[in-house]
Amino acid sequence: MHVIVIGAGLLGVSSAYYLRRHGVDVTVLDGESGPAMGASHGNGGYVQASVADPWNAPGVFKMFAQAWMAGLGSKSESSAFVTRTGALPGLASWGLRFLKNSTAEIYLQHTLLNSRLARYSLHALAQIDADEGFSYSQSDTGGLIIFRSEEALLAYRQLSEQVCGEEMRFECLDRDALLQKEPSLCGISGELAGAVYFPSDHAGDSREFCEQLAATTTNQGTQFLFDTVVTGIDTTNGRVQISTLQEVHQADAVVIAAGVGSSKLAKSLGIYLPIAPAKGYSITIPMNDWADRPSHVIADMGVHAGVNPIGNALRVAGTAEFAGMKTGISEERVDYLIALTGQVFPEFAATIDPGDVSPWAGHRPLSADGLPILGSTVVENVYMNTGHGGLGWSQAAGSGRAVADQIVGVERSFDVSEYSIGRFSK
Repeated sequence: MHVIVIGAGLLGVSSAYYLRRHGVDVTVLDGESGPAMGASHGNGGYVQASVADPWNAPGVFKMFAQAWMAGLGSKSESSAFVTRTGALPGLASWGLRFLKNSTAEIYLQHTLLNSRLARYSLHALAQIDADEGFSYSQSDTGGLIIFRSEEALLAYRQLSEQVCGEEMRFECLDRDALLQKEPSLCGISGELAGAVYFPSDHAGDSREFCEQLAATTTNQGTQFLFDTVVTGIDTTNGRVQISTLQEVHQADAVVIAAGVGSSKLAKSLGIYLPIAPAKGYSITIPMNDWADRPSHVIADMGVHAGVNPIGNALRVAGTAEFAGMKTGISEERVDYLIALTGQVFPEFAATIDPGDVSPWAGHRPLSADGLPILGSTVVENVYMNTGHGGLGWSQAAGSGRAVADQIVGVERSFDVSEYSIGRFSK
């Protein structure tokens, strides 16, 4: 059996890895010059397996309205969420589905589904680490979700109780307990209400992981063809034909794991993928001789920032921009993230040399209901592994394994039926 995987990000490489472990001949096609060049390259690095909540939260309409207003104003580059007016026509159909899936009932249901997949993925990731001995600045100290208001802390605690159940342990920390666990936050002690601590959550550099997984998969016999732009997909007589700018490839099946590019590829087969590009930014800052550096990955819900010590650098992420497929890095956005760093670590931020900051921007494929799109489609031998939004790193290993299991028809330890594209036709 020969399977072509389109996309060499976390989802594509994970699919290829598990297919190869099943003894399948695999070819990976990607338009970039190497693996993890898209959304997998510079994300926040948090494997959030305890409460993997989607963006489709109750009240999200207000958030989008504010994001659009921010996009109209002179301070659009210093807002956490921005929607550009020019992107609105392309978001119309997707946006209606997104809002439809933002009720309290659906939000909880989809948080449970996302968390179930993320936990399965966490176990798969641990097994890969054990089998392959990768080193990607991984951390098992757990994740801290910190809050600046008692009301927000209480609401998140209630959500954690509903989602974690008996399966995932968590701790609620008041301000004193939080500062004892993470002394690096002492500079903003007066602004903190407390935190929810998830000891089982994981962190690490997704780019390094993806590159190492691609190298391992290559050594196991998988062929990676980079700088190879896919222009179309056809299926005939149980075979799949993939057209690229260079040549035509044939295979028994194809996995579309091309991130935001998945929609265009699926459209050539008559498959509609309700995915929107959500542009995210991050910066990576050398920590040098910072004595009181953080020891946990931290999500600050008060200022919408994620900070993560990755090796000897601090990764800071904290924006979402709906601007179509607009590329490039805004200097104002970088300045905003440096300012966000100051809201979490004011003393450290005062020492930052902007010339040492490494910025990144990429488009995350966000499905209309906040769940990834996995597995078989109405077109024979065409499979999906896309639409994870900001949870790609949290769900990558598990998604790759589950899709590979379905393709080869082995007994599956994870059922992908609730993540199938078929849910959008109901």
